[in-house]
Amino acid sequence: MPAPLPTTAEILASREYLKGVEAWADRKVVGVGEHFIVKYGAHNDQIEGDNLLFLEQNNCGEFAPRLYAMWKAEDGKLYLVMERLRGKTLECLWPALREAEKSMILSKIKMLFTKLHAIPHRGFFGSVDKSHMPHHLFYWPDPKAQISGPYQNERSLFQGLIAKSRLIAEQNRRQSHLADFFEQCLSRDLVVDNRPPVFTHSDLQRKNLLIERDEKDKSCLSIKLVDWESAGWYPVYWEYVAAFFAFKWDDDWCTRVSYIIDAWPAEAAMMKMIYQDLWF
Repeated sequence: MPAPLPTTAEILASREYLKGVEAWADRKVVGVGEHFIVKYGAHNDQIEGDNLLFLEQNNCGEFAPRLYAMWKAEDGKLYLVMERLRGKTLECLWPALREAEKSMILSKIKMLFTKLHAIPHRGFFGSVDKSHMPHHLFYWPDPKAQISGPYQNERSLFQGLIAKSRLIAEQNRRQSHLADFFEQCLSRDLVVDNRPPVFTHSDLQRKNLLIERDEKDKSCLSIKLVDWESAGWYPVYWEYVAAFFAFKWDDDWCTRVSYIIDAWPAEAAMMKMIYQDLWF
């Protein structure tokens, strides 16, 4: 522990907002002192803290901020006190990087994801505590609908997304022809029986990669991955698919992701169609 943990009062008094500066925001991220970043709020999800602990237990803790403490206050707010990381985001650095620098950084990020994806699977698709699929695409307010998972195989996972499409169509008083198309035409390409799940960060974006460079030796890099709230067990193509969802198509990043992880362009295009139906 680099310093005494901040108190709740110190956390609430911080005005170093990294996220949630708006008064109405129910989830906030603040800096507290030299050593800590704190996420807190009534709708903060414990899954990120669980994921950070899971990484430590599986020898992947060097990729992520260290979790120092996690607690729920009497008012229902969940607090996650994490290590304050140094460096700049890859999003900030990218425009000024030379080709050789990009290649070096991408190769190091690839090593990170290769080790992450090699964590032995647990035989289900869902969060590390086996409660639900953490990615927002699987969110549904009524747990009885069984859309959020967890799932035992890819086929039941895909059926969950189709069920969500049908419920959305029903709420909007329209026929579920699009869900019929998903089921009849896409499932044969997106579902592979007995294919094991892969532990996935599920939000590979440059803003979530922190790069700290040694001023004396530019080739010496420390790379950390942040925002683990969507991580869990997903189909093998999901890391690429989730990155694809966030592509802005305004620079070369969209073609460089395949330097880090396996590209699944056909699966990404099909899942983007489903995403647009379920999230827009």
